[in-house]
Amino acid sequence: MEEKLIREQFKLRLSGVEDGTYSYSVDCDKSFFELAELSDILDGHLNLQIEMMKTEKLVNLKFHFEGSVAATCDRCLLPVTLPMDFDDQLLVKLVPEVEEGENDDDDDIWVLEENTYELDVFHFVYESIMLAMPLRVVHEDDENGNSTCDPEVVKKLEELSAKQDEEETDPRWDALKNLKLED
Repeated sequence: MEEKLIREQFKLRLSGVEDGTYSYSVDCDKSFFELAELSDILDGHLNLQIEMMKTEKLVNLKFHFEGSVAATCDRCLLPVTLPMDFDDQLLVKLVPEVEEGENDDDDDIWVLEENTYELDVFHFVYESIMLAMPLRVVHEDDENGNSTCDPEVVKKLEELSAKQDEEETDPRWDALKNLKLED
C-alpha cells in the first residue's frame, strides 16, 4: 500500500463533523510498521478500533488494539510472536488559540485550535504500540520451564557465562572485599 494511503487511514476529520460518537477500524500491518521507521517490530497485524466522541470543545479518542506483532528475541535474535490486546486513550482540547508550550505537559492530552481540519493519530498509534511492548522480548519457556530459544545460541550463551565465572579476579580487588567499614 502506498505511504500516502496508509497515513490517510490515521487522519480523523474534525472540521464540519457534528458532535457525537464515531467509530473507525484500521489495520496496522507490516506496511504500517515499515512506514513508522526505527521500529523494533519486524512484522505484525493489529486490528485497531477507534471510538471518537466529539463535543464542541473536546474530542475523546479511545483506542483498542488486538492482534500480534513479531519482534527480535533479545536472547537468541530469532523472531518471536507477541500477542497484543490493550487499550489507550487520547483527549484533545479544542481552544480558540493554542498558547506556546500548552502541548508540552502531557502526551495523552493534546491542545489544538478549534478550527483544526483533521487530527493525525499515526504517531500516537505507533507510540502506543511501542509502549505496550514488553521491556524484554524473549521466547516463552515450554511447560517444563525450558527455553524455546534457538538451542545452539542458548548453549553458546551458557558456555560464555561459565567461562566468565571461571576467570580469575584481580587480587587487589579481593583484598578490598575483606575491608570492614565502621558504621
